[in-house]
Amino acid sequence: MFHKKKGRYIEKKPNKERTVISYEDMPLDDYEQEKTDLSPKTIKKIIIAAAIVLIAVLAVLAFFNRDRLTPENIAIWWTYDVLGNGGKGYPVSIVGSEVKPGNFTVNQGRVAYASDTSFVSLNGSGNEIANVQLRYSKPVLKTCENRFLAYGLGEVGYQILTYEKELYSGTAEGVIYTGAIAANGNYCLVTEGNGFLSQLYAFDKNNNRIYKYSFSEFYINSVAINGDGSGCVCSGITSDNGGMQTGVYTLDFSKEEPVAVYKIDDDAIVDSAYINSGRVALIGSKAAYLVAVGAENYTTVSYEDKPLTNYCFNPSTRSFALALSKSGDGRSCSLISYNDGGDKIATVDSEYGASSFSVYKGTMAVLDGNTIYAFNSAGELKYACDAGTGARTLLLTSDTSAYVLSVNQVRAFNLGKFATSDSAQQ
Repeated sequence: MFHKKKGRYIEKKPNKERTVISYEDMPLDDYEQEKTDLSPKTIKKIIIAAAIVLIAVLAVLAFFNRDRLTPENIAIWWTYDVLGNGGKGYPVSIVGSEVKPGNFTVNQGRVAYASDTSFVSLNGSGNEIANVQLRYSKPVLKTCENRFLAYGLGEVGYQILTYEKELYSGTAEGVIYTGAIAANGNYCLVTEGNGFLSQLYAFDKNNNRIYKYSFSEFYINSVAINGDGSGCVCSGITSDNGGMQTGVYTLDFSKEEPVAVYKIDDDAIVDSAYINSGRVALIGSKAAYLVAVGAENYTTVSYEDKPLTNYCFNPSTRSFALALSKSGDGRSCSLISYNDGGDKIATVDSEYGASSFSVYKGTMAVLDGNTIYAFNSAGELKYACDAGTGARTLLLTSDTSAYVLSVNQVRAFNLGKFATSDSAQQ
């Protein structure tokens, strides 16, 4: 750099003390000294904070699933789902010659069924976990999570089982009409009565009798046991001046007399289940009914003069659902989901039948012929999936996955992957 002075040009030396400014108006020395790497101390704090958040999330999940996180369930999950013991995958041929639709269940990705010869359980990859011989001409399977009650309808024999094995084989004091089992292993049996129309016996998980009640007015044909096995709701029928009457009993196994007794005229209960710890949904031939333990009366859910085609209980969302035929022939079904207070949650008007009906959270699906149709809560058709020939029973295990029982196989489906050209989404 040059400056003119008294007619001469002289060189001016740069000032070495002058600060050079960067683009960010920061001294370059300071700019270069900025560090983008986190210090070990900061990284440690971040890891600790993330671990705390993860532990909190796991604690919340454990709290809401505490009833399922039993040592037995964890052991089965670890043995058959984590370590493998995998099978060849689905479809899997059934053991025996026939499985009734009501004797097929799926819980946490594991299948269990009672055929005319055996109780069989399968893991998620189709590997056989248990195969226990049954000796009943009309086997019935009742389930709650990892506990199963198998008995012969009109016979005296029964068995208590888990996914892995048989725990107990017993003989009832009279021929068995119905029964139920709780997740903790407590169970009850309704039998013909010794001078009474029916008798109920309740047992603890060690098969010790803890309760007995005799019914002198009604033939009990349905029973639901509560989650901790401390009580139940029974329903039965009798004739009343040429008509039909249903009696509903709420029983507490610590009390001799019923907590409540209700009578319903001109209807019969076909099935019942607890949909929360203190409320039972009863499915009748003409209407559904909600019984809250300790309440003075029950709540009626009308079918609005539509024939009942099918139904589904969904305790995980404290709800139940009905498939009501709009045409009267079992087709063109309205699928209606209700909460535990009897209020409608969602309604789907379909053109399909419902030979089987399953609900998973906001997804409702029906089996019509050999096709699965799945709808979201807005009534939109999400998937149409070919279930294969001879399909009889459908059970959703997620919004997109399902198991199907056919006349000779158990099949597993990803509804999105196997969607047909009829599907709303490909």
